[in-house]
Amino acid sequence: MGGAATVHWRSDWLCSCLWLCTALLHVLHVPSVVAQTQRASPVIHLQDGSPVVGQEAYGRNGKLVTEFLGIPFAEPPLGRLRFRKPEPKRPWRSIFNATKQPNACIQSPDTYFGDFQGSSMWNPNVPISEDCLYLNIWVPGKINPAAKLTVMVWVYGGGFWSGCASLAVYDGKILASEENVIIVAMNYRVSVFGFLYLGREDAPGNAGLFDQLLALKWVKAHIEQFGGDSSQVTLFGESAGAASVSMHVLSPRSAPYFRRAIIQSGSATAPWAIESREVARSRPVALCEAMKCGNMSHRDPDTWDFDKVMQCLMEAPAELLRDNEWSPVMEFADFPWVPVIDGDFLIEQATTSLKTGNFKKTELLAGSVMDEAIYFIVYQLQDVFTREDFFTKTDFVRSREIWLRSVMNLLPRHIAKSMPARSAVLHEYEPYDLPASPRQWVDSLDKMLGDLQFTCNVNEFALAHAIHGGSTYYYSFTHRATQQTWPEWMGVLHGYEINFIFGEPLNTVDFKYNEEEQELSRRFMRYWANFARSGNPNQNADGTYMAELWPLYTQSTMEYINLTVESDFAQGAARTGTGPRRKQCAFWKHLLPNLMSAVADYSDTYVRWKQQFDRWQNEYIVDWQFHFEQYKQYQSFRRADSDGQCGTSVDVTTAMAASSSSASWRWAVPGLVPTMLCLSATFRLLLTPVSTRSGNNNIRLF
Repeated sequence: MGGAATVHWRSDWLCSCLWLCTALLHVLHVPSVVAQTQRASPVIHLQDGSPVVGQEAYGRNGKLVTEFLGIPFAEPPLGRLRFRKPEPKRPWRSIFNATKQPNACIQSPDTYFGDFQGSSMWNPNVPISEDCLYLNIWVPGKINPAAKLTVMVWVYGGGFWSGCASLAVYDGKILASEENVIIVAMNYRVSVFGFLYLGREDAPGNAGLFDQLLALKWVKAHIEQFGGDSSQVTLFGESAGAASVSMHVLSPRSAPYFRRAIIQSGSATAPWAIESREVARSRPVALCEAMKCGNMSHRDPDTWDFDKVMQCLMEAPAELLRDNEWSPVMEFADFPWVPVIDGDFLIEQATTSLKTGNFKKTELLAGSVMDEAIYFIVYQLQDVFTREDFFTKTDFVRSREIWLRSVMNLLPRHIAKSMPARSAVLHEYEPYDLPASPRQWVDSLDKMLGDLQFTCNVNEFALAHAIHGGSTYYYSFTHRATQQTWPEWMGVLHGYEINFIFGEPLNTVDFKYNEEEQELSRRFMRYWANFARSGNPNQNADGTYMAELWPLYTQSTMEYINLTVESDFAQGAARTGTGPRRKQCAFWKHLLPNLMSAVADYSDTYVRWKQQFDRWQNEYIVDWQFHFEQYKQYQSFRRADSDGQCGTSVDVTTAMAASSSSASWRWAVPGLVPTMLCLSATFRLLLTPVSTRSGNNNIRLF
């Protein structure tokens, strides 16, 4: 009895203590608990009356935000809408519960390095589906419809074949709450679902860009209900997201729906960003063949049956399309499904618009990172950067021979096959300090491809924008984060400034960035938000200015700011520079194109000459040698014929008849005596000079 009573008393006491501890945690707002505490927001009615409810939540920095996850801005692109332009979401009456991350659009995850965090962090962290056109909104504090806050709309990258708005690295809570701005991130269709092009209504191309545009229209129409200022919308994106943002700057369709633009490591002028109509139209055919929809002889456009192509693509399961999406391409950084000059969203080549100034005149912030290409190179050169010892080895490129072979595998075909162009590239990027170390060989590959595919295209866009009167600011990110999981020899990788822009270093629960990196992240967020508010990254919301002023990027100065930690400056790193990569970008944008244009005729002539020489060496001279051997046999027989009559043991007429197949080749045999008159007319083909004709050119070989 006594024992039972004691146990009962202890149970009551334990329950009371647990209840009291729970209550104290709520009262004291312990960050590790509160960061995951959520409660419903007030119901927001969109401009069309549709009701939506979000949730109040605390970011890892301990500050309150109101978030709305997965608000639909378009009808699901299913059925007949699979490859078409998106249709606006129709109004709804029931309250939409926007408290769960939406599906990601159909795409292929990166599984090359397994569950390695450095690569898996870019894979969708939610289910994938064709029903994916939703957006997320993060509002600082509680909703105040009269707040008129600046709005920043994020566009993710991923080569136009991957990416989603719900990645942890894109969580907008810290940026929104630290800088008092509204963050919006939308999904858009990628790969074949977003960029199939056949130039017809059911496959118009650029569907993914029209998804982005529809999301911008949604923001313009509804963001004031969330406390945003619809006239203060800034687009920002990285890689393919930056290329997308630059295309919105170029497109007259997008101009009314945003104020400013930020492009990070991507531009519409990049070789991978826009495809020609001809190539774009060939890729659906190649995809159909890969899926065994029938042989459509994709080398001959006149035989293509596009109705059959569309039937195949419309009926195929989404997973089958996804699994075969890479079948049309073979080159490095040649993504299979990208934007096209459709005459609708994009009306002309990006370089043409930049030359003529035919784009939105606004404020632009642009930049790149120090080692743009190495992330992609290790995937392309899998025989060099072997997966088995990737994380333990550092001397992958040990010789000039390996480097040369790597260069040939990385350069675009039209450059690699041109001897003058190829030689110019080697001269520009080969390390001069020989013997070079493995790190130097790798760095030269990274700079060669980084300049060609990323940095110089951002420079080109920023410079054209400045030339035509737009306020322009440029940065170079040169800090390798302490939390970086890729090997140290890879340096400052493409895409890893994003962590600092969204405030990840301030998340002390999940990461262990140092104080310098936390301060660098605060600078990033302040510069980006200042630019979004006023067009000037130096001007704070209260009218004061940043301690370190960011210079304007102009045609005459091309001055940029170096974004890194303070200790790097103490060790001699420059705070500003010019370019960046000014000399190398002049090589890619001016010298090399002019060189290839100048030697184009020479190259064609050389190819024709080489073909003719090979034909002479392997066909004509062999044919002549056969007949000459026949002639020698005849001469030998003739000398042996005592009566001086033509012999009959060698049928010269028959032997020489074959020479008529090479009618343009005739051989001169000097010193033949009159007794040769008994030879047939066919043998007389040997008596005239050799020549060959190619068009109007008469090339004498002997």
